[in-house]
Amino acid sequence: RIYWNLDEKGPDRPSRTIRKSKRERGGIKVKPGTYKVKVVYGDKTDSTTVTVKTDPRLHVSMASINEVYETGKKLEGYSQTAADAVKQLVESKNLAEKFKKELKELGKDKFKDQIKASEEIVKQIDSVIALYLGKDDKRQGIVRNPEPTVMSRIQTASRYVNSRKTGITETEKRMIRFAEEELKDALEKTNAFFNDEWKSYRTSIESLDLSPFKETKSFNLN
Repeated sequence: RIYWNLDEKGPDRPSRTIRKSKRERGGIKVKPGTYKVKVVYGDKTDSTTVTVKTDPRLHVSMASINEVYETGKKLEGYSQTAADAVKQLVESKNLAEKFKKELKELGKDKFKDQIKASEEIVKQIDSVIALYLGKDDKRQGIVRNPEPTVMSRIQTASRYVNSRKTGITETEKRMIRFAEEELKDALEKTNAFFNDEWKSYRTSIESLDLSPFKETKSFNLN
């Protein structure tokens, strides 16, 4: 059995780890219409059509449906942009941690300045990621982040937008504005980090001779 929740493919979500998922994320609900469903199993293929209709108990105009749909897609775009930015931050953090480990193996004393710089850049990356996801909380159970984040703003706006059947109100518009402002601020700080701190760190690491080879000597019997 295959279940479809009458939704489209959804955007990526920011994560503190790089994960490859084989499952497609769900997204916004589709608009009323006729959709083709294609099923492939091995070398067998079949297809049919599915007609999606609005709830007959609700009197909703097509204009309202389109407005909610387009607004939802806009917020999904914000989520994807945030996910792309956080992914780049996480990849950079992983790279810095890799350099730190390798430098320790090559010589703690010789590369102590670069090791310290790697530790500092990781802390800076964590502080930028926190703008999107909040601080990494190790506590167990259900905990709340008292500070608003990019994703909490986007998710709140999305919940309200998706619950509206008769169109977008001033409440949703205000929440979308908050999400836009939070995301814009985070993206500006992300870009500034990569243009300044990360560029300097990268230059310092690239200037090192990190060859694992040591000078060899000849051995002879006296």
